[in-house]
Amino acid sequence: MEMSGLVRAPIYYGRKSVKRGGTFTMTFRQEEPSGFARLVPCKRDVESIDDLVEEARALWKAEAPDSKVGKIAAGWGSVGVLFGNAGARERLASDWSERFKGSGGKALSVVTADGEFDIPWPNDLDGKPIELDIVLATATDPETSQPAAESVAEAWMKQAGGYETYFLQNVRHGIRTGDDLAIWRHIASNPPAWMNAADSYAEAFDVLRKEAQQLAAS
Repeated sequence: MEMSGLVRAPIYYGRKSVKRGGTFTMTFRQEEPSGFARLVPCKRDVESIDDLVEEARALWKAEAPDSKVGKIAAGWGSVGVLFGNAGARERLASDWSERFKGSGGKALSVVTADGEFDIPWPNDLDGKPIELDIVLATATDPETSQPAAESVAEAWMKQAGGYETYFLQNVRHGIRTGDDLAIWRHIASNPPAWMNAADSYAEAFDVLRKEAQQLAAS
């Protein structure tokens, strides 16, 4: 994690989670990057299809801790791959497609039946494409229509299970969407009880308040 870095990516709060009190979690969409994600290096170099599959399995286990060993997908989501150059694609794409299908991988709105992401290649903070061979990520099935920022905010405001931590920890670690300030303004307009009892969120609150003030002053 100490080697991780931020990249521009097309992420948004687009999936309603029953297990998180009806709040929304992040997923991807097919458009130009409007948010910031955190890119984390694999623990080892990916030189073969076995290396790639092993990393995909580990990533899915982090996404779905209760999943069976060796899985890379469920009915609601899956791991997907982006190939950054022709060399990586030539070495791994065909074998990855075979392993993806054999491991229960499924096509999603942003993942093809071959297990490849159908989203733009991520850019660095200067807007330049990152120079990597492969990017692995998990995608989930989004809602049929994109939730409004107010709906996303209301879901966190109405719950009392601590699920607001998902949004606030994302902010704290620089994982952001283009709707964050609209979400924050709606929450701050009618503060829920957890805003007064969550000193651990102070860092995220400070970031959002400063950004809101800067936007108001501009």
